Amino acid sequence: MQHKIIIRRHRPWLRPALIAGCTGALALCAWALYSYARATTVSDFERTQTEAEQLRAERRQLTRDLRAARTEIAQLQQQVVYAQRSTEIDSQACDAVRKSLTDLQAEASELREQVAFYRGIAAPDQARAGVRVQELKLSEVSGRPGRYRFFLTLIQSVRHEKRIGGRIQLSIAGRASGVERKLLLNDLAPELAQNLLFSLKYFEEFSGEFQLPAGFVPSRMLVTLVPSSDGAPQTEEGFDWQRVMDNGEDLHEVRE
Repeated sequence: MQHKIIIRRHRPWLRPALIAGCTGALALCAWALYSYARATTVSDFERTQTEAEQLRAERRQLTRDLRAARTEIAQLQQQVVYAQRSTEIDSQACDAVRKSLTDLQAEASELREQVAFYRGIAAPDQARAGVRVQELKLSEVSGRPGRYRFFLTLIQSVRHEKRIGGRIQLSIAGRASGVERKLLLNDLAPELAQNLLFSLKYFEEFSGEFQLPAGFVPSRMLVTLVPSSDGAPQTEEGFDWQRVMDNGEDLHEVRE
C-alpha cells in the first residue's frame, strides 16, 4: 500500500476572515432588507393615511349632502301639504261659490216669475180683457205611472177691477192606439172637475190630480175658461205637454 502525502498551506487567518465576511454580508443584507421594508412600510402607511383622509373628506361631504337632501325633502313635504291644503280650500271655495250661484239663479228665476206674474196683472199693454191663464205646470206623481198633478194660475188685469167668476174646463189631447183622442177632466176626475170654479179680482190658483188611461200618449193640455157673466168672452188656451212638464214654461196659444 502506497501512502500519499498532501501538503497544505497553513493560513490561520482565513477562517476568521471568512466568518467576518459572512457576518458582514449578513449584516449588510439585513440592513438592506430593513431599509427596503422601512421604505415600503412608510410609503404604504402614507398612502393608506392619504386614502383614509380622502375617505373621511368624502364621508363629510356625503354627510353634508344628506343633511341638505333631508332639508330639501322637508321643504318639499311642507310645500306638498300647503298645496293640498290650498287645493282643499279652493275646492271648498268653488263649492261655496257654485252653491251660492245656484241659489242666486234659483232666486233670480223665482223673482223673474214673480215679476212676470205681477206685470201680467199690472201692465195694461200686456193684459187682455177678461180672465186668462198666467201659468200651468204639470208633474208626474212619484211611484204612480200615468198619474199627474197640475198647478194652474189665473189672472185678470188691474184695469179690470170687477170680480169675475166662472168655471174651468180641462182636457188633454193625445193619441191612443194611433188614433187622435181628447180626454175631458170630467171623465178622468169628475169630482175635481166640478170644483174648478173661479172667482177672482186679480189672481187665483188651482191644483189637482188626474189619472190617464194606459196606452194614452198626451201631447197638449187645453184650458177653457167659461165666465159666468153674460157677454163675457170664453177663452181656450193650449199648452204643449212636454214644455209644461219639463220646464214649466207657459208657452201656449190662445183661442177666444
